[in-house]
Amino acid sequence: MKPICAFFLLLMLASMGVAQTFEPSILMMTGQVIQGKVTGEDSLYIYYDLKKSNGKTKPKKLDWERVFSITDEQNVEQVVYMADTTIGNYFTVDEMRYYIKGEQDAINGYKANWAIFLGVPITGGLGYVLNSSPLVFAVPFVYMVGAALPKYKMEGKSITDASLLRQPAYVLGYERTARTKRLYKSLISGVVGAGLGVAVGQLTD
Repeated sequence: MKPICAFFLLLMLASMGVAQTFEPSILMMTGQVIQGKVTGEDSLYIYYDLKKSNGKTKPKKLDWERVFSITDEQNVEQVVYMADTTIGNYFTVDEMRYYIKGEQDAINGYKANWAIFLGVPITGGLGYVLNSSPLVFAVPFVYMVGAALPKYKMEGKSITDASLLRQPAYVLGYERTARTKRLYKSLISGVVGAGLGVAVGQLTD
């Protein structure tokens, strides 16, 4: 029995020593991470198999300028991004990495829900008052512009590392994504609020 036990023990140790494999992925300039394996490339596109939630894969392609890096099954990263001011890439590779980290933290942690809580009643009231005026169509856009004015607060819980706040590129990436989320939420809430206001106004006229 002892030789058999020793054999299985050695087999287990050998299997544990096998190199760990990772899900291949593509890191986008927007901070999004796509789970997929790169299958080819040419001067215009990167071709990859997108892994879907059901386990199947779908062939897709991406423009080179949209991709920051590619990571393979051995967790080895190949950086695609290059600093080149002629095409608008003003950041160095390290700065761009900070910028993307800022985008990711804002994607995961910045909420801007106040833009919805204020937007629906404010634009709803304006929609009610202006329900018979062509100006009502401008209400969501006026609110969106107004909602963009307050300073963007970098919410503490969303910042993965406080030391990143010393990196200007990180702050820029965070604020850009936070601005996009706030504008989107304010526009949607403005449309909904104004629509409800117009509907109530029409019913009560």
